[in-house]
Amino acid sequence: MSLPVVIDCDPGVDDAIALLLALASPEIEVRGVTTVAGNASLADVTRNAGHVLDLGGAPAGLPLVAGLAGPIARTARIADEPIHGDGGLGGPAPAAPPRAPAAGHAVDFLAGQALAAPGEVTVVAIGPLSNVAAMLARHPQAGPALREIVVMGGAAFAQGNITPAAEYNFYADPEAARRVLESGVPVRVVGLDVTRSALFPLQAAEHLARLPGAAGAAGGLLCGFVERYRERFGVAAVPVHDALAVAGLVDPGLLDYGHGSATVECAGEVTRGALVADLRTPGRSRTAHIALTVDADRFTALLTERLARHTG
Repeated sequence: MSLPVVIDCDPGVDDAIALLLALASPEIEVRGVTTVAGNASLADVTRNAGHVLDLGGAPAGLPLVAGLAGPIARTARIADEPIHGDGGLGGPAPAAPPRAPAAGHAVDFLAGQALAAPGEVTVVAIGPLSNVAAMLARHPQAGPALREIVVMGGAAFAQGNITPAAEYNFYADPEAARRVLESGVPVRVVGLDVTRSALFPLQAAEHLARLPGAAGAAGGLLCGFVERYRERFGVAAVPVHDALAVAGLVDPGLLDYGHGSATVECAGEVTRGALVADLRTPGRSRTAHIALTVDADRFTALLTERLARHTG
């Protein structure tokens, strides 16, 4: 039976690949996509999500709902790194306009999905956690109704990618990340500790780029992503951060987790957004699972095979 998920995202190349992976995987059922400002502005990421859903053949009725344009307690800090390219997807937008977002707000949509199927729905949050944190505050009954929240964010035992202490999603809205991690809802955190250990190679991206349809388009996105990463870091392979969070649901044996509690530093002068995980004494009150290791070859094989299904 497929696992019902709602994907909260800020596309971004790795978000786009995560969406295409989800759409190609019968193990999960995408019940909606919500957007939050992060890799680009809210308008850009919502447009990008619409283009990716169209590219991946998502049903016309699959809800796409825009959310918050900035953090819950701070000024917006849109990613200005060149790694995702112009507009968040590495180049000019497709000529055809994307599907329009549905009416309503992502915060209310997330809550509605949780409450409509108590204990069933997993939220996969692969951007800043602003929407999810606002949902927990605005709809306090919705959090306990979720099966789980899967988060791409943080760097529990590694250096960050926006500061030495912090990964971007947590740095962009640390108060939101803290609220989610301390909410009591079961949370699975897939951070830089594992995403940097599962680099997707240029050779695999070039293989996909030679395929027809959306598979080739995904390969093209990944080729550009790898090339920009190589220009900056000198490595011809790239961490597809958000896709790994989705892949961990598609293949539950892909990641190994430590169990404990976690929070996020909000006030530190040089540690804003740092993930602090305590795995020393797991207990019933500790609701965080922190990804510690990944089978990198298995991830590359899975992502390549699933993206290759998009040849229509």
